[in-house]
Amino acid sequence: MLVWSVQKLPTRHTLDAMHCKKNICENILTTLFGETDDAKSREDMHARGIRPHFHLQRNLDGRTHFKHDAPYVLTKDERQEFLTTLRDLKFPSGYVGPLSSRISNGKLRGLKTHDFHILLQQVIPLCLRNIGNCKVVGGVMRVSRLFRVITAKVVDVNQKVVMLEDVDETICSLEKELPPSVFVIMMHLPIHLVEELYICGPVHTRWMYPFERYMKGLKGFVKNKAKLEGSMAHGYLREESVGFLNEYLSKYTPTRKRAWDDKEEPAMFDEILEGPKRDRVMLPEFMKLIHGFVIENTEHMAPYRRYNFLSLLGCVCMFN
Repeated sequence: MLVWSVQKLPTRHTLDAMHCKKNICENILTTLFGETDDAKSREDMHARGIRPHFHLQRNLDGRTHFKHDAPYVLTKDERQEFLTTLRDLKFPSGYVGPLSSRISNGKLRGLKTHDFHILLQQVIPLCLRNIGNCKVVGGVMRVSRLFRVITAKVVDVNQKVVMLEDVDETICSLEKELPPSVFVIMMHLPIHLVEELYICGPVHTRWMYPFERYMKGLKGFVKNKAKLEGSMAHGYLREESVGFLNEYLSKYTPTRKRAWDDKEEPAMFDEILEGPKRDRVMLPEFMKLIHGFVIENTEHMAPYRRYNFLSLLGCVCMFN
């Protein structure tokens, strides 16, 4: 009975990795951009008696304070390089929101929860690869790797002890480099996410992304704000009716987009790069390589390839 209670408790009070990841990524970004490096954060270190070289220092007048630069805060040039790399990235359509449009006055603003998901797991380690303090960047990359393992679709049950040790070392490595004000309760939750992972199974079957996207679709049905539930019910019934007609009355030719037909979505089959184009100068050597690749791999060039091969073979025979 005790074992049953221990195993059933996390399924009833499940931690959401989606919101945990959003809060952790937001804390890391605000710390790297120096938004939380204020006088209260430095006074907190002074009160705890840690990192004396980061404490606030008084000037000769005894009133004003000054503080030394912290290694966990990016410099102005490093911040600009970070944002430039982020702005130049190209993503497939539907992979993430328009991150380049989220940059405002040298900061990231208006990010969605899924944007934080992609930033923490893929983008931030890429943007920090050549900038910042190596110890701070190493800790952030360990957090990124940890969440990639937690949110994977396949879980290795034999790696539980290794994962628990890894998450402990990752949190400790961040505590050694980042200020104490960063470590709110959300920075502690990855330890429980790993424990929950081996009790409840993969995270992607339990997180809130599908439900929030469904709620967004229901909100789109609202036309009369005085009767929200009625508008949602009416829109849901309309979508189900149109889907039923498209599914079971296939002999009729549809004149509009099919409600349940995913073949009309170009992003399902093709990769569409978003963002403005950039003009590039093609070198002659690169042009020759492209011509050679087309000649060797294009189907309609097969007769010419055979003709060139026979000509080359005749020249070799004549030479011999």
